Amino acid sequence: MRRLAKLEEQTAHNAALIVTISRYSLEKIQQHYGIEKSKGRIVPNGVDTAKFKPMDGLVVRQQFGLGNEPCVLFVGSLIPRKGLPFLVEAARKIVKENAETKFLIVGDGPLRNQLAASLEATNLSDNFKFLGNLKEDALPAVYNCADVFVLPSIQEGQGIVLLEAQASGKPVVAFDVGGVNEAVQNKETGLLVNRGSNGELADALLKLLSDNTLREKMGTNGRRFVTENFTWDTCAQKMLKVYYEALAS
Repeated sequence: MRRLAKLEEQTAHNAALIVTISRYSLEKIQQHYGIEKSKGRIVPNGVDTAKFKPMDGLVVRQQFGLGNEPCVLFVGSLIPRKGLPFLVEAARKIVKENAETKFLIVGDGPLRNQLAASLEATNLSDNFKFLGNLKEDALPAVYNCADVFVLPSIQEGQGIVLLEAQASGKPVVAFDVGGVNEAVQNKETGLLVNRGSNGELADALLKLLSDNTLREKMGTNGRRFVTENFTWDTCAQKMLKVYYEALAS
């Protein structure tokens, strides 16, 4: 990683322009590599809003063995920085409020066995369903299974899954870290809480799970927010502009 970081630093200094996915990432590059601010351009990750969109959740839920119980979804790698242990702790409080709540976990990684052991020790195994890695075509349906999407990451450059969830009309809950607050409008499209706070994470999820009107409002806001700012066409046009600017320089 040190060798790659050094190579990246050298390349950044030689580049006409540098593209990052968020203000947070640009600030980190400037901080660590000493790059001039004038060379930086921000082009966020985009999503296919024709693919990730609201659909009939009840029909989709049946495909994954779900009924009408509250459902919280996580999509991502099961690695330390994704913060799954925080979600497990938050789930303890949530299940006390509503024992039927289900947590769908999409993805795989080195923490899989550790998480399973933790859930068994806290009697939460029946509340969690691990779906493993799914094909890309299956993801839109999974997003529509959920009432709320959660991303308990402790570090994110942006968080494309947050955009996919919002494009699907789902409110999101996440820690306010990195570039997350650029991908989510706090209290408008979702709720952002302090990094590492199990209690705040649980409270935010409970707030949304218990308020259908708020979920629908934030879901509608999130869909509009993504379609106005993060479509593939919008992001491609921004990238094309950077290419032309680099050629002109």
